[in-house]
Amino acid sequence: MGRLILLCAFLACLVLLGRLLFLNRQIRRLTEQTEAYLSTGGDPLDVALGEDRLSGLQNAIADLQQALARSRQLCVQECGRTSRLTADISHQLKTPLTTLRLYAEMDASPHMQASLEQIQRMEDLIQALLRLERLCADGYPFTFGPARAEEILQDQWQSLQPLFPEKKLTVEGSASIRCDRKWLGEAFLNLLKNACEHTGEDGEIWVSLERTEAAFFCVIEDNGGGVDPAELSKLFQRFYRAEHQKKSGSGLGLAIVKEIIARHHGTVTAENGSRGLKMTIAMPMLDKTLSNL
Repeated sequence: MGRLILLCAFLACLVLLGRLLFLNRQIRRLTEQTEAYLSTGGDPLDVALGEDRLSGLQNAIADLQQALARSRQLCVQECGRTSRLTADISHQLKTPLTTLRLYAEMDASPHMQASLEQIQRMEDLIQALLRLERLCADGYPFTFGPARAEEILQDQWQSLQPLFPEKKLTVEGSASIRCDRKWLGEAFLNLLKNACEHTGEDGEIWVSLERTEAAFFCVIEDNGGGVDPAELSKLFQRFYRAEHQKKSGSGLGLAIVKEIIARHHGTVTAENGSRGLKMTIAMPMLDKTLSNL
């Protein structure tokens, strides 16, 4: 009798172990399929016909995936409408601005130069605003590929040097990254230009580049003295200018930087360093599939 009880207990344990192994395999399958759907746009889960708890979990995940797919589709449609709208606005504004410039040049009044400067400022502001809105609406295609961060940075600095010949740039470190070279270059350009404009005649800029297995970090610091701590959280808002900043700027450069870095799945933050304002870019090192999501 004792042996029979032990045998029954042993068989019951085998049955329980088998059920646990089966459940574990099913949970692993659901996890892998869900991760594949979220990361690479794989096939959504099928609806389960069973009445057990695992089937209920699978159906709940399937419902969430369908809701996410609908949300993605609506987002793409809305981004497309916004992109077309900004393109139409840009096209419609070019003609009157060109006409105003022509009239100002033809009049040759004592205020002609001031008028032309204001027209140019208006054109720059409109173009920057439309560029920002189109970025927010995913209106520009981003193409990710391998690049050297220090090379992108130096290329942008070369274009700035004629405008700020007295400024000095020091770059430390190097990093091989995946990025959209054109757009990351524009982000670097805006950050370097911002540092040049808000430092004195002895302006210096220090850039530190670091690449880890999981992320890329770029720190840009100047000797301009920084800003009021209360302003730090507002610097990336559109049209915001700190008290010491030039009033002729559009107030959109840092907002554009934020959107470009966001398209690289990263963040950009500002803080006061020991010498001046310090901007930090942090971008995860994603593979090709994830980078293009």
